[in-house]
Amino acid sequence: MRFRRPRHPEEGLTAIEVLVALAILGAVCLFTSAYLHTILKRERMKAIVREISSMVLAARMQALRRDCNVVVHVDPVAHDITTWVDGLPLNLVRDPGETVIRYYRLPASVSLRSVGGWLDGPDSVAFDQYGNDAALVDRIVFRPDGSLLVPQAANSRPPDRPLAYSESVPLLSVNCRLTGCRGVFVADRREGGPSRNLFRVSVDDFGKTGKTSLLKWLPPEQGGNGGERNFVPPPWKWVD
Repeated sequence: MRFRRPRHPEEGLTAIEVLVALAILGAVCLFTSAYLHTILKRERMKAIVREISSMVLAARMQALRRDCNVVVHVDPVAHDITTWVDGLPLNLVRDPGETVIRYYRLPASVSLRSVGGWLDGPDSVAFDQYGNDAALVDRIVFRPDGSLLVPQAANSRPPDRPLAYSESVPLLSVNCRLTGCRGVFVADRREGGPSRNLFRVSVDDFGKTGKTSLLKWLPPEQGGNGGERNFVPPPWKWVD
C-alpha cells in the first residue's frame, strides 16, 4: 500500500489550489459588490423621496408659522421643486419679490412618472387646477391654517380605500383609482410596468388636516389587491 507523503508547510499551495481559491474569492467579491450596489441604490431612492416628502411637510409648517399661503411647485420639465410664500394677489404663481423658502433639484437618476396609463401619461404631478384655472398645475397649496387647498381637476381627487386589507396591504394603504388619484409620483427608472420602484407623495389621503403621506406602489404580483393600484407604507418590497 502506498501512502502520500504529508506536505511540508514550506511547500505552499499548488497552482490548482490557488486558482480555486481565487475563483471563490472572485465569486464572493462579485456577489458582495452586486449586493452593495443594490442596497446603495435603494438608500439613494429612499433619501430622494423622503426629501420630497419633507419639503411638502415643511411647506405646511411654514404656512402655519407665517399665517399665509405656501405653494410647492413640482416641475416635471425643469426637474425641480420650489416652495414659496404666495403673497397678494394670491394667484399661486411665483411673482417677483415673493419669498422662496426652499429649492430642490431632482437627481437625474429619478423619473417623475404618472399613475395614469401605467405611468406613461402627463400626470406625474397630479395636483392640478385651482380657481377654475386649468393652467395652474403641478402645485400643492397649503392655507394659513395648514389645510390643503383642494385641487379641482379630475386627476387630482383623493384615493380610494383598498377593498381588502392584508399583511401586504395594511392600514394606511391607498388604492389609486384608474380615473384619478392626486400625488407626486416618482420612480427609479423611466420604464413602465412592474419593473421599477414607484413612490407617491401626497396630502390628505382620507382626511382634511393637511397630513403628508409617503407610500410605495405594490403590484398585484407582489401582494397587491387584484384590480387595484395599491400604494402602501413601509416596510416596502423592492424591484431591483
